Amino acid sequence: MSAVQQHKIFLYKIIAGLLVAVLIGLSACTKHFEELNTDPTTFSSLTTATIPNAFAKAQYQGIYGDPGIYQLVRNLFVDYWSQYFAVVDPGIPTDRYVLRADWVFYQWGSLYSNAWPTLKLVLDATRNTDAEAYAIAKIWKVYIFHSCTDWYGPIPYSQAGNGELSVGYDSQEFIYDDMLKSLDSAVTTLKAADQARLVYGANDLIFGGSIPKWTKLGNTLRLRLAMRISGVDPARARTEAEAAVASGVLTSIEDNALMDVGPSSPNGLNLMSPWGGFRMSASMESFFKGYDDPRMGEYYSPAEGTGEYNGVRNGLSVAQLAASPKNQGTNLSNVGPRFDVTKANENKLTVMYAAEAYFLRAEGALNGWNMGGTPKDLYEDGIATSMRQWGVTAESAISAYTQGSSTPADLNDFLNSPAVSDIPVLFSTDPEIQREQVGTQKWIALYPDGIEAWAELRRTGYPRLYPLANSDNPDLPVPQIIRRFPYIESEYLTNFTAVQNAVSMLNGPDKPNTRVWWNVE
Repeated sequence: MSAVQQHKIFLYKIIAGLLVAVLIGLSACTKHFEELNTDPTTFSSLTTATIPNAFAKAQYQGIYGDPGIYQLVRNLFVDYWSQYFAVVDPGIPTDRYVLRADWVFYQWGSLYSNAWPTLKLVLDATRNTDAEAYAIAKIWKVYIFHSCTDWYGPIPYSQAGNGELSVGYDSQEFIYDDMLKSLDSAVTTLKAADQARLVYGANDLIFGGSIPKWTKLGNTLRLRLAMRISGVDPARARTEAEAAVASGVLTSIEDNALMDVGPSSPNGLNLMSPWGGFRMSASMESFFKGYDDPRMGEYYSPAEGTGEYNGVRNGLSVAQLAASPKNQGTNLSNVGPRFDVTKANENKLTVMYAAEAYFLRAEGALNGWNMGGTPKDLYEDGIATSMRQWGVTAESAISAYTQGSSTPADLNDFLNSPAVSDIPVLFSTDPEIQREQVGTQKWIALYPDGIEAWAELRRTGYPRLYPLANSDNPDLPVPQIIRRFPYIESEYLTNFTAVQNAVSMLNGPDKPNTRVWWNVE
């Protein structure tokens, strides 16, 4: 069964799920809240007993964990646009920047019909009764909304869930201001709390209720957002970033924010691994082979047909996919062993890595900010932390990699692709090359989080990736990259005035080549 056929099957499930969510709101999603299958709770109320269950549901849905949503939100779009993967199924046009309206809908629908209504109930129920639970829910609200505003620009935020037929949009500048303030207040609350308390208990799918770990996640998310606005508001960005680092960010693999999965809440990427729709990108192949990166065997598997690690260029036409045997899925590398379908119920979903915090700090240090270390040390700590996360523990291997002077490899593919870039791992003395090195290694370390990788690619321009072989979107001729999602059609039909106001807040028309507020690069 092809990836597109699998996709169609999931569409029916998702449509049914969205309708059920709108009607009853709190259906079961993970192993920690199966109780909701029989719980009579509806969107109108939460009890003390059901608040933790609802929070677990908001976590899993907020990260687009449901396999069908995972495919439609992550895999069919941002995983290709970030070039972690490339398409080999001719029935998938999104790798050539075709924005299918029936696919784009599900990110918006999943957030506003499922994740946000549930999380809003949790926030409303804990606002005046449980300060720590409320603070953690506020952090999660920032997590789920920051990716949405980064995709579109202005979105419904302050008025989302107000029960009105017309829901207003907020500017992205307003949203970022509010998110940064929310993180500051949430962390302040958590730091003053009983550090031994386990908020939400086992229903917290990420940290099991650990206040110290949520504090670090809140600070690291604040650091991420600060860096995101560094091009449009450098003074505010510096203030926020320095405050976040001083308060304490993720620093070790034990701090990594990963979400529990289980039989009723599997990892969607694992479930998709045997479908055959995507394989390792040529950009990843060039970097990994040139750097002799020991993580390659963890990220990807040798091709079934050749036993070698091979990637494929993004944006190949249907004809090009058929033109060379090397483009066939069996001759290209699929995901690595931890993403095997048999491990769908145990391979945790990525929320945020400590390695990312080091690369964010390295960039901040290059800006002259106080990030608690030098750019070089933070850069190398980021690489080492990522290596350890993926099972590379020998210090000699990590040191050999960080001191490596080799550059990305030429590819022996049918397009005769040259090396994707000329950047070595060994930290340069040139500040601009240093920025590219930080961006390149951060991109490698963020895998498989295509959402964040695409955002940083748009913000920094790094790493340099292969241009699409073909773009079928007239607004995005090669070598342009896609900058945002246009608003979905149903918003124009049901919320027209609000959408028109949102478009007026953009830096251009409602098209995929218009940059969002922070994307000034």
